[in-house]
Amino acid sequence: MPRIAILGGGPTGLGAAYRLRERGVDDFEVFERAGEIGGLATSFQDAKGYTWDVSGHIIFSGYPYFNQFLEKMLGKEGIRRIDRESWIKFEDRYVRYPFQNHLSSLPERAMLECLIGLVESQTIDRDRAFRNFEEWVFAKFGAGVSKHFMIPYNEKVWSTPLSQMGFYWIAERVAVVDWKKALETALLPKNVDWGPNATFGYPATRGTVGLWLAVLPYLGDRVRYRKRAVCVDEDEREIRFSDGSTARYEKLLTTLPLEAFVTRLARAPESVRAASKKLLFNRLFTVGVGLKRPSPSTKNWIYFPNPKTPFYRMTYLSNYSPDIVPGGDTSRYCSLLMETTYSRFRPLPAGDFAKSVVNGLVDEEILQPADLPAIESVYLIHAAHAYPIPSVDRDEALETIQSYLESKEIYSRGRFGSWKYEIGNQDHSLMQGKEVVDRWLDGSAEKVFRS
Repeated sequence: MPRIAILGGGPTGLGAAYRLRERGVDDFEVFERAGEIGGLATSFQDAKGYTWDVSGHIIFSGYPYFNQFLEKMLGKEGIRRIDRESWIKFEDRYVRYPFQNHLSSLPERAMLECLIGLVESQTIDRDRAFRNFEEWVFAKFGAGVSKHFMIPYNEKVWSTPLSQMGFYWIAERVAVVDWKKALETALLPKNVDWGPNATFGYPATRGTVGLWLAVLPYLGDRVRYRKRAVCVDEDEREIRFSDGSTARYEKLLTTLPLEAFVTRLARAPESVRAASKKLLFNRLFTVGVGLKRPSPSTKNWIYFPNPKTPFYRMTYLSNYSPDIVPGGDTSRYCSLLMETTYSRFRPLPAGDFAKSVVNGLVDEEILQPADLPAIESVYLIHAAHAYPIPSVDRDEALETIQSYLESKEIYSRGRFGSWKYEIGNQDHSLMQGKEVVDRWLDGSAEKVFRS
């Protein structure tokens, strides 16, 4: 079997490495730029004993292979199963997710606007061509739901003009409106679950990275830490690292952000470099707040469409597992995780960002002023790449880049390697690593990457 190099020790790289060992292949190495594995699925423990994830990660999957992998890594006792309780903070009240199926919780005027918009949206030509995500939202959800939730919330999440985004990525990522169900639940209020994560999993110990740490014993000594690739000579098939070392390969799996990886190529043609510059992304600041008090709620997470609130989502992280608070004692401690994206289209606000997040918690009445003395930890995590934006011209750019890379036996996979948000969850990422290995070994099709 040819020598294989893997750049990146996140779910895709580890998934590929695990599959190689599973299939009896040992001639590979994983090169990770950081001092720990996990990528965006890593976790950090602070000095006070709180464990923080990079983002509000949960585990759910329809892939039998991933679910078997999950059970083998963690066992039945190593994964906590949680019924989703997700909400939207709308003005002074909470509305269950998805928004359009719980309109009875809105103030009367907003509910009426949403219902009228849903009915009016049914008069739109269903076969019309939508040019972008913004047009798709107004056509599918109507003016009311768009105004009160879909537009302001998505502008916060993506930090990108919705007119520059496509809508081809929707699939299971957005609860598409069923206007009859929306009317029914407005007149006869009831809770309506939606989506594949109505029940989800979370590692019992060590946070999100607990799953990926469990892979390491299967990989032997194949992971190399603090190896930052600075140049890849695609003709010589050689990687040069920042420490001056090099590695030769016959096949290369890269999980680096695609636009950043192209800049590292020694011989890429201008068409490939130009295509990579069309790829849009945003960055993420996560602020963890640890408190010496029990969790104030049983909720899992809350969405915040209010433009004045400095985060788009807040997770009651300690509700996922007691292991991630000091001493595993959720009767005395809790942790909250707030997420904020920014980009060249929408910068972070000036000033003390962590302080503004804490103030936002008070403004939204998640915390009361009397809770502030209970704050023991404020922990900041920065992700230079958070969401690969599904822009209107993404697929054309990807075709140019990926075709060139594969002609050189370079395979770019994973959340940012494929640059496909719609296959960017942990299970998608592992499956991309697994399936590219199977393609190398027996020519089988890559179903997830090609979906």
